[in-house]
Amino acid sequence: MSNLFPHFPVFLDLAGRSVVLLGGDDAHAVLARQLLAVGASVSVFSATPSQAMRALAPPVRLKLRRWRSADFAGARLVIADLSETRPHRAQIAAHGVGAVFHQLGAPEQSDVALGGVAARGALSVGVSLPAAPAALARAVQVRLELALPAGLSDFLEAAHRLRTEVENRFPNPEARDRFWTALGQAAFDAPPDSDWDAFVAARLP
Repeated sequence: MSNLFPHFPVFLDLAGRSVVLLGGDDAHAVLARQLLAVGASVSVFSATPSQAMRALAPPVRLKLRRWRSADFAGARLVIADLSETRPHRAQIAAHGVGAVFHQLGAPEQSDVALGGVAARGALSVGVSLPAAPAALARAVQVRLELALPAGLSDFLEAAHRLRTEVENRFPNPEARDRFWTALGQAAFDAPPDSDWDAFVAARLP
């Protein structure tokens, strides 16, 4: 294990992609809400889903039966709970369609580690505490979100809109990097009340 961090952060673009959940308990219901929020298409296989999971259907496609390998066709991510009695078979089936597999509470059976996300608009900050309780990870996630400036999503949108102009003003990549670095620091140190476009434009030469 690295002395810097145990997992390398990788973010999946699940917008419009299929995600399959094997199990319908409350933990999976929390995941289903998060997956829907990022635009994923979510299917759940559970003979006895919780009330929290039932409340999500639709848009969650709830299947009141056990999964079959054919159910994974087109999936990008498959997540099983600890009650899953065929995790190895599920992992093989997921790999067969090119999907990533994760079993909650069983890192040895998983391709990836699922963490929390602190977000502001287009910015996503991953939170991974593999040896800590889930509640502690959520607490850290909340604190990180509170540390992000409230208008940061507007700042990121303004930066995106002015990106081409910045590239024209700074044809030298090193000078451009220095500009964006200084701008990012200023956004945290002295954020404006509202007009982020003016905030960015005022710092252009």
